[in-house]
Amino acid sequence: MASYSSKVEGAKAMGRRIDMSPKHAAEICRHIRGMKATKADEFLTRVQEKKEYVPLKRYNKQVPHRAGGQPGRYPVKAARIIQKVLRNAMSNAEQAGMDKEKLRIVHAASHRGPTYSRRKPKGRWTYHQIDTTHVEIIVNA
Repeated sequence: MASYSSKVEGAKAMGRRIDMSPKHAAEICRHIRGMKATKADEFLTRVQEKKEYVPLKRYNKQVPHRAGGQPGRYPVKAARIIQKVLRNAMSNAEQAGMDKEKLRIVHAASHRGPTYSRRKPKGRWTYHQIDTTHVEIIVNA
């Protein structure tokens, strides 16, 4: 089965098996989809500085409302990683001859990756599951 990303034209960047929250990645990708690439890059920088929150539409149980009137959080780790993937896509588009200022995010998606076990800290012999995430971003002029 072909994925949606194979049908969309433009420059693509992907991150596989990234150690971050799949729920935070899904909310960030939903929010930046359709934005201009430079605006999305600035938004992710402001999230890392905790100056702007990511509004949570789906995974918002027990989450307080922010000043804008919506439930939201500041997922710094996920924002930093998705920003790296976005900058990689922008660099790929620039290498292909597209204008950097006109780039728009036409596809931003995240999917749950495989989980793996890791021992708990401080020498404990019990294990816990580590979630991984696949992220794909496609930009087009």
